[in-house]
This record gives sequence, C-alpha cells and structure tokens, in this order.
Amino acid sequence: MTFGTDERLKSYLDTNQLQRERMCTAVLALDKRFTNVRPCHPRGGPDGGRDIEAILSGEQKTFGAIGFVNQANDSTDHKKKAQKKFAVDLASATTADPEIKAFVFFTNVNLTAAEKNVMVQKATKGGLAHCEIFDRERIRLVLDGADGMAIRFQSLGIPMSEAEQATFFARWGDDIQSVIVDGFSEIKRSLNRMQFLHEMNAPLEQFLVLLELDREYNGNEIGHFRFFVTMSLAEPRDGLFMVTFGTSDRADRASARSVADVEAMPAGILHGMMGAKWERRIPTSEDEPEEDVADSDESVDDGGSTSVGTFTSVGLENVRFLRAEFGYGGGSFRFGPYLRLSDMDDSMIALFMNKSLADKIKAIHLIGNQYKLAEYGRDGFRVDTHGKFEPNLIFTPSELTDEWRRIMRNFGPFSVRYSEMTPIRLFEPVEASNSLPWRRSRKPNI
Repeated sequence: MTFGTDERLKSYLDTNQLQRERMCTAVLALDKRFTNVRPCHPRGGPDGGRDIEAILSGEQKTFGAIGFVNQANDSTDHKKKAQKKFAVDLASATTADPEIKAFVFFTNVNLTAAEKNVMVQKATKGGLAHCEIFDRERIRLVLDGADGMAIRFQSLGIPMSEAEQATFFARWGDDIQSVIVDGFSEIKRSLNRMQFLHEMNAPLEQFLVLLELDREYNGNEIGHFRFFVTMSLAEPRDGLFMVTFGTSDRADRASARSVADVEAMPAGILHGMMGAKWERRIPTSEDEPEEDVADSDESVDDGGSTSVGTFTSVGLENVRFLRAEFGYGGGSFRFGPYLRLSDMDDSMIALFMNKSLADKIKAIHLIGNQYKLAEYGRDGFRVDTHGKFEPNLIFTPSELTDEWRRIMRNFGPFSVRYSEMTPIRLFEPVEASNSLPWRRSRKPNI
C-alpha cells in the first residue's frame, strides 16, 4: 500500500489541479499547528502565489503553494522544476502580501534534506519566520497514517486494507459513532419540536400542576390541605386573561354557605376531596350585573372571577402526589371560546397552599395535554411567607391557622416559554391495526 500511495502521488493527479489543491489543503489541515486552513482559488485564476491560506500557531499568517510535476520521477530536471516553482511562488506571495510570516510548499517530487534546507533558507532570508516543505514522501506519510486514509481514498482512489481498516476504526470509530448518534439526535430533536409546534394549537384539555411530596404520607398525616394555582396569560384569549384552580379537603366545600356548613363536613384528605376552577375575563360594555347571584349555579367572586366547574372525590389513604387541574376535558362536544396549549406560552403561574403542605414538597411538575412542560426540584423554587390568597371558598378559622404560603421560582413566578425549550411528549401514538385484505395499490375488497 505504501508503494501504491507513492506511485499515485507521482502521476494520478496529472493535470487535475483542483484535486491537487483539495488534497494538499486537507493534508495541511491535519497538522494541528495550522488553523483556519482554506483554499484560495481552487478552480483557477490568479492567486498571487498562494493556493492555500492558513494561520500558524494561532497568529502567523501563512500562504501555501503547490508545485506538482506531471509524471514525477525525481530526476534532476523535475527537482529543478519544483525548486523553480517554489522560488516563483514564494516571491509572488511575499509581493502580494508583505505581512505573511510563514510559507508552505507542496510538491510530488522527492527532495533530499539538503535540498529542502536550501529552499527553507531562501524563505527565511527573505524575511519569513517559518517555512515548510511537503515533498512526496512527507505527503505519503500523512496519507498512509490513520488520520489521512480518508483523504487518500478521496484524492487517490486507494481503498484501505483490512489492517488499515482496523487502524482507522480504532482511531476514528468512536468519533464516527458519536457523529452518527449526534446527527440522529439532532434530527429527532427537530422532529419533536415540529410535532409540538403543531400540537400546541390543540385545545387545552388538561393543564396539570403536580406536587411531588418528599415521601409517601398517610392520609392522617396530611389532614387538612389546600392547594390552588393562578395562571395569568401573556395575551388574553377572547377576553380571558386569568384562570384559578385547585383542590382541598371536605368534598362538599364548594357548596357550603357558611363556616358552620364546612365544619359539619368530615375533615382531612382521608375523608374526601373537592376541586374548583374559575375564569377571569376583561369586562365589556355589554356585561351587566346578574340578579340573584346567590341562587345561580355559577357564582362570581368579588374579584370578577366566574366559577367554571367543581368536582368531588373520595379521600386518599396514602399520599405521594397532589394535583391541581384545569382544562376543558376530552368530551364529544367542546363549546368555545376556550384556551389552547399555545396560550400558555409566557404565562405567569403562582402556587398557593397551606404551610404544612408547602414544607413537604420535593418537586413541582407542569403538564399540558400530553406534554411535560417543566419540572422544578426543591432548589428551583422558594416558599414565600407573604402568600395571602382568597379563593371563592369558605375555610374555617382553625384551618387558616395553617397559614397560606405562595410558591414561586427563585427569581419570580413560574412561567412556560416555548422559545426556550421543547416540551417532552409523555406518550407516543400507536399505529392502528388492519386486518383488511388491502394493499396500498388498490382499494379494500369489501
């Protein structure tokens, strides 16, 4: 193989100046001392004695010239041709740009050490700080090395032997695999983002704020709890600019009319839970106060928030997660106007709960439809003591001795910004089964 490389360098690229320059540029780029290696005029044209430009040692401007000879045979005549080409290109390069500090010359003629020294001395006497000669043997050594085998194949058409393949993959195998894996990963990331940008326009069937506790608790250990969320939209949707939702113990709390009504209900998460959600919209001139609000199925609190739903639930004997949920469900009919997953972009989110519950939080998870939007560990949020919150529900004085706390990110409200991250899809769709005798080329035989 060594013999083959040497022979091909002599004549394989005869008259093919473009490929000669590409090969020599690639060879120089393998030398770690040279950076920003690039061809000058590989497709022809005046180049002022510089086929290649580079930077040596991070600071010295370098020109490179190529002096290949057709059918090189290392005769005296060919050596003189190479030396003359070197002198002409060196003079042209220094004339074209007096600021150059280094010069590199490539030739497919083999030169002795003494002959190369003469050429180097000529360059240094002309004011250059550095000069290197890549004759045929030096080029061959690079091309037959593990780093140069790919260049050799591309430029000279010489395949790798089995031994060279083993050497090549021992040197580059991990890097090649990494490039492939990174490439597929980048494609997957792009496809995931495209899929999300499409699906974020779907109606907000479920926005879930999930509290993960620091351990599993018995229902009696939790006792009374209250957990509510407010979300302020960055851009109102059909007049809607804020939603509030949450959950607490005492299953019938939403229907209570007095503290006595609440106190008559079984207390604690073990005996039942309830949930409620409200919307707040920008008032319009057409809005008029409703009569007999107290007798209406939908109540309006003093802040202008309208109840849009409640639920009751059985209690929990063991508690590791607590959830507050807002959405429009996945029923057969959906009447607008309603929020979309995209409306949550750049919204501001704050969490409110009783102190004893806040002390038990390990992590907070935000989920929208089938996407994980964000996750915050204990070091990603703070418990704010100034957390007064007044939902349109009745809490007893004894319950309120466990004071309200507001949960915020360390530097402000929680927020979801789709420009900064791509949410993670929590499940993948499956393909539908098909038992019909139907090929793609024809309609079903039914």
